[in-house]
Formats: sequence, structure tokens, C-alpha cells
Amino acid sequence: MRNPIEIHVERDNIQKVLTVEAESVLIGRGRDCEVRIEDPLASRHHCRLERLGREVFVVDLDSRNGTWVGVEQIERRTLAPADVIRIGSTTLKIAGGVENSLASIESTQTQETPREEDMLQTILAVARTLEQEDRMERSAALLVDAAVSLTRAERGFLFLLEDGRTTLALARNFAREPVPAPETKFSRTLLAKTLHCRDAVLLKDAASDGEFAGVESISDLGLRSVLAVPLRYRGEVMGLLAVDHRLTSSAFRRSDISLVGGLAGLASAYLGAKRLNQSLAKMKRHNGRLQRQLGKRNSSASVAPLETSGGAGFAGLVGTAPAMQKLCSDMERILDSNAAVVIEGESGTGKELVARALHFHSRLSDKPFVVENCGALPDTLLESELFGHSKGAFTGATRDRKGRFEEADGGTMFLDEVGEMSTAMQARLLRVLQEGEIRRVGSNEVRRVSVRVVAATNADLAAKVKAGEFREDLYYRLKVIGLRVPPLHERREDIPLLCEHFMGIEAAENGCEVRSLSAAAAKALQAYSWPGNVRELRNEIRRLVLLGEGEVQANELSAPVLRAEAGNTLHLGEGAPLPDRVKALEIAAIREAIAKEPNNRSQAAKLLGITRFALLRKIEKYAISTEDES
Repeated sequence: MRNPIEIHVERDNIQKVLTVEAESVLIGRGRDCEVRIEDPLASRHHCRLERLGREVFVVDLDSRNGTWVGVEQIERRTLAPADVIRIGSTTLKIAGGVENSLASIESTQTQETPREEDMLQTILAVARTLEQEDRMERSAALLVDAAVSLTRAERGFLFLLEDGRTTLALARNFAREPVPAPETKFSRTLLAKTLHCRDAVLLKDAASDGEFAGVESISDLGLRSVLAVPLRYRGEVMGLLAVDHRLTSSAFRRSDISLVGGLAGLASAYLGAKRLNQSLAKMKRHNGRLQRQLGKRNSSASVAPLETSGGAGFAGLVGTAPAMQKLCSDMERILDSNAAVVIEGESGTGKELVARALHFHSRLSDKPFVVENCGALPDTLLESELFGHSKGAFTGATRDRKGRFEEADGGTMFLDEVGEMSTAMQARLLRVLQEGEIRRVGSNEVRRVSVRVVAATNADLAAKVKAGEFREDLYYRLKVIGLRVPPLHERREDIPLLCEHFMGIEAAENGCEVRSLSAAAAKALQAYSWPGNVRELRNEIRRLVLLGEGEVQANELSAPVLRAEAGNTLHLGEGAPLPDRVKALEIAAIREAIAKEPNNRSQAAKLLGITRFALLRKIEKYAISTEDES
């Protein structure tokens, strides 16, 4: 058994030491993390530590605020003994078994692990990590690093093919650094030959090999020792895994074929399963589109709810209301488009969830999805975040740094609260949309990027354009396609489904019992207007899960929900006089406004369209209780 991992965690001058024996260590705010950190800037699953042979890697798991080693934001990186991982205001330093493993690479005094055991641990680590990994680029880097480590090669290559074209080309050297333009560093003739072979190709000296002697691409590239294995899944060739050594002939042995072949087998199974899942997801989307079209023709047909995974809907979107069905139908139509999208809706309706569903159900699902909140940063910081900066561009710019648009290249850039962007930043964003070009702060170099831009706003952009607060040309560049996320009060019939969905999530995350709703509680929840929308509903469910057990009763609900239910108890029979109906309507409207603004009568009156004095008179007239029950 390998040495346990000792991790020193520090935040706000409070230190704790954790010892973990797992080969893969999950770090984040989630309860299922081996290292749980209570940092508001940490994601639920923020990053992961992996052991590959004697090396230890830190891998960012698409966290919202990034994982940093020193001053560098990383995606996947080898750790050195002195490295400090930073997540928000939390720092982590590894010691014990991991640090000793790292030190042993450089120290000849440390007792070495037998090579056979080291190779076995490497292959097992690759298998475990592929099971957890969902991003193709990170999986490819893992496979190439493992192949280089097992064979002691100079470089490693991975080429993936689909429909006869290369969809991914990745290369890394023995120092775990990416090799630029990998498709130009490997012989096309050798690549084509290997892809048509059923077995591995082992060349002791490529330039003098009888079959490849005189091949211009091999001699130009200076290839000598080469070991290449095709990736096959159910008879289909999906790519190539290869290692080479340009300085030494006969660098690879026959035994290395089994090692690289084993990695190729793991890669093939992983890729085959991933492609199969993508095909099934595409079939489900197609079936969902057909079902919705059929439902429009047959009004009596029942429509299945949108599920949290699979089915005819999008992951994370729950609902059967007509407004949600229309939203999902519109999303289906634009999945394979590169057109810019603006998602509009009130705060808390789930605009980012819609953007993620658009990305991860589209053909860009294995590409980056990058998020930036345009209203959270001043112009100078936002420009650097979006476009990056060069070393020395401003005080504190100690190195070149990629911007969000470069990180999203090939994928989706999600701009949240785009309506809060200043006019100066709007002009810079317009150029990116028009030309597909960015310039880092402090640099004159133009860099091309290809991203799908999805923006979200809770403001009325058209009204901002009329008021001169938002550029009209940018508005039309962004809003090629518009999606509207309905507020919760427009789809009250979805509230029981959402409650059931959130009950399951909160119970799983907090290790609590899954609760159900009584009929009275469900009725009260549907009666409330939910000004905070789905976000407010989830907070209500979280409180109910954490503070109670068994069936949820109406008296457990929060004060605003109960006040709304009390307003709805004014049921009038058929034929009731008009004055009684007006009275009931006014009482319900006043109670709803007070629930939204419990501590501000002027604002409540403004919501009702009357003066503060008129509101106070009606409260007195109808003897409406305004005690703060919360």
C-alpha cells in the first residue's frame, strides 16, 4: 500500500492537517469531498489530486473561480514539493507520503519503489482517473503523460479521429509540458500506416527502417525510436497513441508494447463509451423533438416532465409547464448553431443553468464552458479577465495571463449580467463578436478566438438601448437568438416537481432524510408568488430538509409563504357581490406586496401603484396584520 497523503489546509490563519489514503483526492465544498473546504469561492467539486506513478498532479474540475498553484491558474499540472495550491483564500500544501514521493524523484538517497510496482500503480491510477474524468482534453493529457512515464520516452502523442478527420491532436514531453502543433511533429506517413495496422508499430530507428527509409517526413522530423498503437473500439479505429525518442535508437523494448497497448485499451474503452453516450444523448434529443412536435399536433397527448438527466429534456431543467416546454423546444432548435444567444429572465430563474444545458447538450459538449460575471468587476479588472494581460501591463502583472475568451476558444463563453457592462467595455466586446479577435491588456498582438457567446441578463436590454445605456449594434450582435426563462409564478404547476427534485438533492448533499410535502404545504407553496424564483424555492427546501423530518406540514413553511396562503383563504362562492370580490383581491395584492417588501411601506406601495398614504389607509381599513412573522 502506498503512503497516505498528508494535506495542510489553511484559511484565515486557521490551520488543519488531513491525512487521506485514497489514490485520488477530491477537494471542494461538497460533503462527498475527501478534503472539504468552507471557502465561498470554492466550487462543490473544485479540484482533484491524482497520483500517477511517483508523480502527483492537481487537476481543476471546471471550477468557477479556478485553481491556482503559486501565481499560475492551472488545468492539470505536476506538483513539486514546495508548491502551494490556492483556492480562493484557502491554501493547501501536500506533505507526508506525497511529498516524499515527489522528493524521491530528485533524491538518489531515497529508497526507490520497484519499477514493476511503479508501472502497475501508474496503470491503475489511469484507470481510476478515466472513470472520474469527463473532459477529453484532460483525459488525453493523462494518457500521454502515463505513456511517457512508463516507457521513459522523450515525447508522447495522442491523435483522435472521427469520420476520417482529426478531432484532437495532443503532444507532451517528458517534462509534462505541452508540445505545440503536434500534428506537425509526427510523420503523416507513419500515422497513416499505424492506423491501418491491427497491432503496434515498433521502430528501432525510423530513418533506416526498410519500410520507412527515405520517407521525407520521417527524416525531416529526425524521428528515431517510435512506438505507436492504434486505438480500436469494436473494430472501429478511433485514433493513435504513440511515444518517440529523437536522440536514442532502440529506446523501446518489446515489453513496452504491452504497457502502451494496455493504456491504448483503456483509452479505447473510455472513448468508445463516451462516443456511445453522445450518440444516445443525440438520439434522445431527436426523440424529444419528435415527441414535442407530436404533442403540438395532439393536444390530448400527455407530456412527460423534463428530467434531471436523460429523457427528452435537458440536464437540470425540471418542469412540464407550457412556458418551460416552449423554452426547451427553442433550445433544441439552436443546439447545433454557433449563433450568439441572449437569455433573459428575472434573477433566480436559472439563466446560467439554461446556458450550461445549451453547451453540454450540443456538439461543443467536450469543449470549454467559461463563465464571467460582467457586473461583478470594475472595467480595468473585467478587461483583464476577459482578454488577458501581458507581463508588466500594470502593477502586479508579473506574467502573461490568458483571458476568459482564450480559455473558451473552441467552446462557449457565458457572459452573465451583460446588461451591467459599461459602454467602454461594450465597445471592446463588440470587436470580439465582429472580428473574432482579442488583444491582451498591454499587448499589440492580435489573437484569434472562436467561441459561441451566450449572454444572460435580468435587465430589459431593449429598454437600455432606447435609454442610451446599451449599444444598439452590440445588442443586435448579441441577440441573434433570444431565450426567455419564465419566472416561477408563471409556472406554478412545476412547483411540486421542483420541490421533489430539490428535496432529493439537498438530502443527498447533507446526509439527511428525503422529505415529502403534505397536501396543505404543497398548496401553500403554489400560492406564493416567489419573487426570488427558483433560487428562493431551493433555499426554502434546503431549510425544510435541514431543520425537520418526516412529511412537511404547512406550519413549517416560512412567514412570507404562510402570509400568501392566508391571503388565498378568502375564497368566495359563485355569485358573490362585486364589492366582496374587490375586497378579497385588494387584500391578497396588499399581502403579496408586503411579503415582498416587509420593511419598506413606500416600496410596497410602489409595487401596487398607489401612494404610501393610500396603502396605510387600506391596511387599517381591512385590518391586515403586518407583523414581521419571520
